[in-house]
Amino acid sequence: MSIDIKATKSRNIKYMSLSALAMSIIVIGLWLFNIRAILYIIPGVTPMEFITALSFFLLSVGVLAAQRKSTIFLIINRATITCVLIIALVTIGQDLFGNNFGFNTSFVNDTYALKFPGRMSLATAICFFLAGISTWGMDSKSEKIKRFTNFIYLAVILLNFVTVIIFILNIPGNDAGFLIPIPIHTSLVLFLYSGYLFHKNATVGLNRLVLGKYAGSRVVRTVVPYNFAAIMIMGLIYLYLINNNITDANTGFIIYSIFGVFAACVYPFVIAIQLNHSQFDKNTFEKAFRASMQETKQYKEALDASSLVDITDANGTIISVNDKFCETSNYERNELIGNTHKFINSGHHSKEFFAELWTTIKSGEVWSGGIRNKTKDGVFYWVHTAIIPFINEFGEIYQFLTIRQDITKHTLLSTQYESLKAKNKEIEQFTFIASHDLQEPLRTVRSMIDILQEEYSLELDEDALMSLNFMTEATDRMSSLIKGLLDYSRIGREKELITIDSNETVREITDDLAAIIKRKNTVITTDKLPILKAYGIEIRLLFQNLISNAIKFQKEGATPRIHISAKEDTNYFKFSVKDNGIGIPEEDSRNVFAIFQRLNKRDAYEGTGIGLAHCEKIVHLHGGEIWVDSKENEGSTFNFTILKNFI
Repeated sequence: MSIDIKATKSRNIKYMSLSALAMSIIVIGLWLFNIRAILYIIPGVTPMEFITALSFFLLSVGVLAAQRKSTIFLIINRATITCVLIIALVTIGQDLFGNNFGFNTSFVNDTYALKFPGRMSLATAICFFLAGISTWGMDSKSEKIKRFTNFIYLAVILLNFVTVIIFILNIPGNDAGFLIPIPIHTSLVLFLYSGYLFHKNATVGLNRLVLGKYAGSRVVRTVVPYNFAAIMIMGLIYLYLINNNITDANTGFIIYSIFGVFAACVYPFVIAIQLNHSQFDKNTFEKAFRASMQETKQYKEALDASSLVDITDANGTIISVNDKFCETSNYERNELIGNTHKFINSGHHSKEFFAELWTTIKSGEVWSGGIRNKTKDGVFYWVHTAIIPFINEFGEIYQFLTIRQDITKHTLLSTQYESLKAKNKEIEQFTFIASHDLQEPLRTVRSMIDILQEEYSLELDEDALMSLNFMTEATDRMSSLIKGLLDYSRIGREKELITIDSNETVREITDDLAAIIKRKNTVITTDKLPILKAYGIEIRLLFQNLISNAIKFQKEGATPRIHISAKEDTNYFKFSVKDNGIGIPEEDSRNVFAIFQRLNKRDAYEGTGIGLAHCEKIVHLHGGEIWVDSKENEGSTFNFTILKNFI
């Protein structure tokens, strides 16, 4: 049982005991000061006797004392409950033997009761006796005793429930047996008090059934009150018709039965419709979830087949490795799990290298780069490594996922080069397929979120709606990333070599960007640019990305100034796109072309961090190189080369 449920139960018992204690003190005071208002608490109902109020007082003090664990409170608990049992037993004895021992009137002089002055009823005494016995066993460590005490509490609840029903339905005393002498206020307090004690002592299963958040628990909480109210209302109507001679007993019973069947059928139909809707939504979500899980499984299988994958905890201890990792390192899985990557450390990299790596991933950022490792046999191998931190709901890193691509080839340089080209082709193909196929499950997730927001917005609390908004933003960001990845994989797939006038290309791009150029007051100047033999669509995308970035990454309030120039060399044309923007820190200038690399916070500048990766791929497609000369807050110059005789 959770700590929260235990605390809630203890708090409920405390408030109920304090309420009963306050009520008993008031009644005792009324008796002691002979205030006749006690007769008129509920007109026409027998007043609560002094001895009954005293029993409630003692029972409440005993239950409150049981909440504390010290010896003094244990003594108080035992003493008060013993007094309750003595009072109850004396009253029962007086009733059974027909004697009046004067026990009840020794406290106050009851001049109001016509029969047995000062004495509580036999049924009331039995209830207090059972409640006292149960309270003794309430905090027992024995589960059997706890279950037994709960049965006793249940008996008290049922006894007083019947008394309340008798009062509500106004059943004559001759038909109600020995229960009629229990005043309605006494029955209500005993009913509620025993109910709270029963709840505190109830098993985990019963609490989950009544208080749980599942459909069955909600049905219990709605159907039981509905049935009770329906039966009570129909019973009152039935008695009203009979007592006022509106109809005879047989006709009344027929009417009662008709309405009873109607009431019994209507609400189950309502519940059934609601459950059907819930089940339909559940089946829809489960189907989408299974489809997503199947696709995720396929991606994992593809990753396991092509990459070395391991998972470590926040301290770098390996908790999982795939078969490819074991195959490459020559270590068995049980040799690796529970250890760190020191097992495969080749000693090639400095302490500063690993310190920078840990600083990056501990900050929640992805680290990527080349690492030289060593197999169990002492053979060195290179891997291109990406380390991804996993962050929990509290913003804490709890594990790292490491994906490695083995880039080592123990063959001639030409073979290594060809193998590397094939590997890159495979990765591009995998990237294209993965990014394309990822769109569908992402659309499914987004559709499910939209359904939840449209159909259940009134039933969800503020935290749930906020969570859905976060999920929407996350799926939108992921959709942008996947689109960027798909665009990246498509570069060069359907290339067409044409003659390009670079001047005309730049003019077309500035025309397309006229709106943002005007809004930002951008000034763009160009030297005379050469005519190229190149891939038209890709070259246009290259210039467009560089110009767009130069406009976007500007200091607040500054006027963007962009100059495009070109120089001819023996084998290539060198282009430069210079701006006066925010610049790039020197330490980031080499990583700026990495895919999804962002040097600024997401809320500062929009984008996915893939534009410069596109530029690098396009330049490499034309046999050239791209680099940046930049100083932070002083602007950047992006330089790239295109082969003159590119075929």
